[in-house]
Amino acid sequence: SRPPLGQLVWSLTGSWAERLEGSALVRRTARMGGACCTSEGALASSAKTHLDERFGLGTADGLQRVAELLTRVELKLAGERRLTHPYMLNLGMVLKQVERDRRNARPTTSGVPFKDAKVLRKAARYARYASAAYYSDKRSIARYVGGLHAEDVKHVQGDVLILCPGFFVAVDPETDDIVLAIRGSGDAAEALGEAVTPTEPLLGGQAHAMMLEGARQVVEITSKLMTRLSQEFPRKGIAIVGHSVGGGVASLATIMLCAEGCPFAKLMATGKVKCYAFAPPPTFEPLWALPAWVHGSTYSFVYNVDCVPRTCVGTLSKLYMALCHVDALPMSSERRLAFIRGEVELDCALPDYLDLPQDLAALIGSLYVVGNIVSLYKGDHGQTCCELSAPHMMDRLLLHPDMVHD
Repeated sequence: SRPPLGQLVWSLTGSWAERLEGSALVRRTARMGGACCTSEGALASSAKTHLDERFGLGTADGLQRVAELLTRVELKLAGERRLTHPYMLNLGMVLKQVERDRRNARPTTSGVPFKDAKVLRKAARYARYASAAYYSDKRSIARYVGGLHAEDVKHVQGDVLILCPGFFVAVDPETDDIVLAIRGSGDAAEALGEAVTPTEPLLGGQAHAMMLEGARQVVEITSKLMTRLSQEFPRKGIAIVGHSVGGGVASLATIMLCAEGCPFAKLMATGKVKCYAFAPPPTFEPLWALPAWVHGSTYSFVYNVDCVPRTCVGTLSKLYMALCHVDALPMSSERRLAFIRGEVELDCALPDYLDLPQDLAALIGSLYVVGNIVSLYKGDHGQTCCELSAPHMMDRLLLHPDMVHD
């Protein structure tokens, strides 16, 4: 069986039919205590059942994780529980209307095609590496990547250490690169679990603390091996790749390996180190604090309306503001569920995001995806469109039935 990856990776290798396999590994937590617990829980459960039936299995699990994150954001913004109705009802209402109105049908991009054929060829190859990182033995890795022998895989590290993702190092005969491939999350729900997290200082800015610690451990373990391989194969470049959380770790590991005084600073200066991050979460702010070489050497691939590269405290706060508006509508929880089921209609538009007041936005902050953001989506005739996106085009969640499936 193959490891789990979303549509993004498979769009690069030409297969649109492959889908995320397996059920979501979601830790469900009880909340909304007190006398209302039973009734609210039943309503939320009914909403989840209908959402899975209407939009596909796994939709409710993904939205449940978003709801859990919104609870944490609510405490951060308001200090207490403010919403009257269950998050799943409010989210389900907005999602229902978004589908009806065909909102967010395709991602916001610059409209500028990304035409670097060399980067795209390597990305297609390294998408398989990112997927193979979910395996833990050399033969399985080599078989999955293809055109690779077990002896080309120089080191495999399982995810047995706390906060250190699994990874492997290989010398790729096709691209002529030394490849560090970092394991990511199994599905969107798992990746979203770490979206609301503290940040730590890095290069004059702030980085996602959990992914930064993962990058530190990967760099500590691989630095000597990567240096030795680079000396053994001086003509080869370095490629650091990862999917989902692994993509975020890859972008931060690239920075830590190539900053001034670090092992591959000189190699980076010659343009021989690249990072290929597939569906990476937001990892850093402000982007202007990063050296130009970070943006020039990193390619972040985002498929369609995938929620993982768009989820952080800042974007969740915009969704929370919209749900406050929805929650305040004079409708009972039962009527909200009836709308989700299609039994009643609404004569008002439901927002899927609202901007924060400027002072609050500055206080909350917002992490961003690093590097050249390459957006892939299906065109009107089913063709793959590949265009550049700017960071500000990724600064809100695109609520859509496909947001947890892409």
